[in-house]
Amino acid sequence: MNTLPRFALFAGAALALTACGSAPAPQASDQPPVTVVNGKVVTWSGLGTVGVPGLDTASTPVNADGTFALVLPGEAALAGRTLTAADVLTGLGCTGSLGSSAAGTRGFLVSALTAQDTAGTRQVSAVEGSKPGLLSRHVSARAWLYADGATQLRGTVDCARLLNIPQIGTLPVTVTVNTQRGWNVIDLNIEAQANVFGQVSASGTAANSAVGASQTQWRTMAELQAQIGF
Repeated sequence: MNTLPRFALFAGAALALTACGSAPAPQASDQPPVTVVNGKVVTWSGLGTVGVPGLDTASTPVNADGTFALVLPGEAALAGRTLTAADVLTGLGCTGSLGSSAAGTRGFLVSALTAQDTAGTRQVSAVEGSKPGLLSRHVSARAWLYADGATQLRGTVDCARLLNIPQIGTLPVTVTVNTQRGWNVIDLNIEAQANVFGQVSASGTAANSAVGASQTQWRTMAELQAQIGF
């Protein structure tokens, strides 16, 4: 069994976000809330299941080609599982804090699933890497955030440990997310650039997804590292 990947630490994390001064009333995302994750596990063998870690009722069968449709849990299934914003950042290995325009808004953030097939059990995430150039890398990831109300999440956090690349000392991620009540789809995009001396700089953004419920590909962090290794 693979150990829990760093990006999988999104799974099961939640938000209880503090007020941000006299911020304006929160505006909802343009994307409607979703209820289903449509995905495909890229490396799959036979039949099996995927599920949200720690939520026994949030699982679904996977087809022989790795495709699945996971119904996201309702509010009742998340009762007692919410954490503070500080807890979320600690789980991600990030430092810094987020502001929320609506005090007391709570949520639950998922971007990893436990996958089990004939080859075994491992953690997979909705992540994909690419090499736009010889010394540049791009990583995209998706997360599903349940919120019990509308709020604006703002801030910049340092998530260098997210990619776990030794050459990256800091990785500022700017968060600009507007939630509606229900499951919101969040996209994270990270750009990394190396120089001839082996030094790597990176930065990223987290924002509401522009494509919402489109199908995602799920892979292990080892598979991601194979895509983006310098």
